[in-house]
Amino acid sequence: MEEIILVHGSPDTIFTDKGTHFKNKLLQAISNLVGCKHIFSTPYHPQTNGQTERWNSTFVTQIAKYCNTDQTNWDTFLPSIVYAYNHGIHISTGFSPYQLAFGRQPRHPFNPPASTFIFSKPHDYWTQVITYRNTVLKQTKANVLHQQQLSKNR
Repeated sequence: MEEIILVHGSPDTIFTDKGTHFKNKLLQAISNLVGCKHIFSTPYHPQTNGQTERWNSTFVTQIAKYCNTDQTNWDTFLPSIVYAYNHGIHISTGFSPYQLAFGRQPRHPFNPPASTFIFSKPHDYWTQVITYRNTVLKQTKANVLHQQQLSKNR
Protein backbone atom coordinates (compact mmCIF):
# COMPACT_ATOMS: atom_id res chain seq x y z
CA MET A 1 0.00 0.00 0.00
CA GLU A 2 2.85 2.40 0.76
CA GLU A 3 4.22 2.20 -2.77
CA ILE A 4 0.81 2.82 -4.30
CA ILE A 5 -0.29 5.64 -2.01
CA LEU A 6 3.06 7.44 -1.96
CA VAL A 7 3.44 7.34 -5.75
CA HIS A 8 -0.15 7.70 -6.97
CA GLY A 9 -2.07 9.04 -3.99
CA SER A 10 -4.85 7.34 -2.09
CA PRO A 11 -7.29 5.41 -4.30
CA ASP A 12 -11.01 6.17 -4.15
CA THR A 13 -11.91 2.52 -4.67
CA ILE A 14 -10.19 -0.88 -4.51
CA PHE A 15 -11.78 -3.71 -6.50
CA THR A 16 -10.72 -7.25 -5.54
CA ASP A 17 -11.99 -10.78 -5.33
CA LYS A 18 -12.97 -12.24 -1.96
CA GLY A 19 -9.65 -13.95 -1.32
CA THR A 20 -8.58 -14.08 2.33
CA HIS A 21 -5.56 -11.91 1.53
CA PHE A 22 -8.00 -9.12 0.54
CA LYS A 23 -10.80 -9.76 3.02
CA ASN A 24 -9.10 -9.18 6.36
CA LYS A 25 -9.06 -6.68 9.19
CA LEU A 26 -5.76 -5.09 8.17
CA LEU A 27 -6.90 -4.16 4.65
CA GLN A 28 -10.26 -3.04 6.03
CA ALA A 29 -8.49 -0.78 8.56
CA ILE A 30 -6.19 0.68 5.89
CA SER A 31 -9.15 1.30 3.57
CA ASN A 32 -11.04 3.07 6.35
CA LEU A 33 -7.96 5.07 7.33
CA VAL A 34 -7.37 6.46 3.84
CA GLY A 35 -11.08 6.83 3.02
CA CYS A 36 -11.12 4.17 0.32
CA LYS A 37 -14.14 2.09 -0.65
CA HIS A 38 -13.39 -1.64 -0.99
CA ILE A 39 -15.60 -3.47 -3.50
CA PHE A 40 -15.54 -7.25 -3.93
CA SER A 41 -16.16 -9.06 -7.21
CA THR A 42 -18.86 -11.66 -7.64
CA PRO A 43 -17.66 -15.14 -6.61
CA TYR A 44 -17.16 -17.72 -9.36
CA HIS A 45 -17.62 -15.05 -12.03
CA PRO A 46 -14.12 -14.44 -13.46
CA GLN A 47 -15.44 -12.06 -16.15
CA THR A 48 -16.04 -9.50 -13.39
CA ASN A 49 -12.33 -9.29 -12.79
CA GLY A 50 -11.29 -9.89 -16.41
CA GLN A 51 -8.74 -7.10 -16.72
CA THR A 52 -6.96 -8.22 -13.56
CA GLU A 53 -7.02 -11.87 -14.63
CA ARG A 54 -5.50 -10.90 -18.00
CA TRP A 55 -2.82 -8.85 -16.27
CA ASN A 56 -2.01 -11.77 -13.95
CA SER A 57 -1.74 -14.24 -16.83
CA THR A 58 0.72 -11.91 -18.57
CA PHE A 59 2.93 -11.82 -15.50
CA VAL A 60 2.69 -15.54 -14.74
CA THR A 61 3.94 -16.27 -18.27
CA GLN A 62 6.85 -13.86 -17.91
CA ILE A 63 7.83 -15.01 -14.40
CA ALA A 64 7.78 -18.66 -15.52
CA LYS A 65 10.52 -17.87 -18.07
CA TYR A 66 12.95 -16.78 -15.33
CA CYS A 67 11.88 -18.78 -12.29
CA ASN A 68 13.86 -21.79 -11.07
CA THR A 69 12.32 -25.27 -11.22
CA ASP A 70 11.21 -25.10 -7.58
CA GLN A 71 9.51 -21.73 -8.25
CA THR A 72 11.05 -20.28 -5.11
CA ASN A 73 12.78 -17.25 -6.64
CA TRP A 74 9.92 -15.65 -8.60
CA ASP A 75 9.86 -12.59 -6.34
CA THR A 76 13.40 -11.62 -7.33
CA PHE A 77 12.31 -11.15 -10.96
CA LEU A 78 8.99 -9.41 -10.33
CA PRO A 79 10.31 -5.80 -10.18
CA SER A 80 12.13 -6.19 -13.52
CA ILE A 81 9.11 -7.77 -15.19
CA VAL A 82 6.81 -5.02 -13.90
CA TYR A 83 9.33 -2.42 -15.12
CA ALA A 84 9.39 -3.95 -18.61
CA TYR A 85 5.59 -4.15 -18.72
CA ASN A 86 5.10 -0.55 -17.59
CA HIS A 87 7.69 0.83 -20.00
CA GLY A 88 6.68 -1.18 -23.07
CA ILE A 89 4.26 0.23 -25.63
CA HIS A 90 1.00 -1.72 -25.62
CA ILE A 91 -0.70 -2.54 -28.90
CA SER A 92 -4.18 -1.75 -27.60
CA THR A 93 -3.34 1.80 -26.47
CA GLY A 94 -0.28 2.70 -28.53
CA PHE A 95 1.41 3.99 -25.36
CA SER A 96 3.18 2.55 -22.34
CA PRO A 97 1.33 2.36 -19.00
CA TYR A 98 4.04 4.69 -17.66
CA GLN A 99 3.15 7.37 -20.22
CA LEU A 100 -0.54 7.08 -19.40
CA ALA A 101 0.07 7.27 -15.65
CA PHE A 102 2.67 10.04 -15.55
CA GLY A 103 2.01 12.03 -18.71
CA ARG A 104 5.52 11.77 -20.12
CA GLN A 105 7.91 9.34 -21.77
CA PRO A 106 9.78 7.14 -19.29
CA ARG A 107 13.48 7.83 -18.90
CA HIS A 108 15.49 4.63 -19.08
CA PRO A 109 18.71 4.22 -17.08
CA PHE A 110 20.86 3.64 -20.17
CA ASN A 111 19.47 6.49 -22.27
CA PRO A 112 21.31 9.80 -22.27
CA PRO A 113 19.68 12.52 -20.17
CA ALA A 114 17.08 14.63 -21.93
CA SER A 115 18.00 18.10 -23.06
CA THR A 116 17.30 20.85 -20.55
CA PHE A 117 13.92 22.55 -20.70
CA ILE A 118 13.71 26.24 -19.97
CA PHE A 119 10.32 27.64 -19.06
CA SER A 120 9.69 31.35 -18.80
CA LYS A 121 7.47 30.75 -15.77
CA PRO A 122 6.71 27.72 -13.55
CA HIS A 123 3.15 27.48 -14.80
CA ASP A 124 4.45 26.63 -18.31
CA TYR A 125 5.57 23.16 -17.20
CA TRP A 126 2.15 22.32 -15.77
CA THR A 127 0.44 23.56 -18.94
CA GLN A 128 2.75 21.39 -21.04
CA VAL A 129 2.02 18.31 -18.90
CA ILE A 130 -1.74 18.82 -19.12
CA THR A 131 -1.60 19.36 -22.89
CA TYR A 132 0.55 16.24 -23.37
CA ARG A 133 -1.71 14.16 -21.14
CA ASN A 134 -4.90 15.27 -22.92
CA THR A 135 -3.35 14.49 -26.31
CA VAL A 136 -2.16 11.06 -25.16
CA LEU A 137 -5.52 10.15 -23.59
CA LYS A 138 -7.41 11.20 -26.72
CA GLN A 139 -5.08 9.13 -28.92
CA THR A 140 -5.28 6.18 -26.48
CA LYS A 141 -9.07 6.16 -26.72
CA ALA A 142 -8.87 6.17 -30.52
CA ASN A 143 -6.27 3.36 -30.48
CA VAL A 144 -8.35 1.19 -28.12
CA LEU A 145 -11.49 1.67 -30.23
CA HIS A 146 -9.49 0.74 -33.34
CA GLN A 147 -8.10 -2.42 -31.68
CA GLN A 148 -11.61 -3.38 -30.50
CA GLN A 149 -12.89 -3.02 -34.05
CA LEU A 150 -10.05 -5.19 -35.36
CA SER A 151 -10.89 -7.85 -32.75
CA LYS A 152 -14.55 -7.85 -33.79
CA ASN A 153 -13.59 -8.37 -37.43
CA ARG A 154 -11.44 -11.45 -36.68
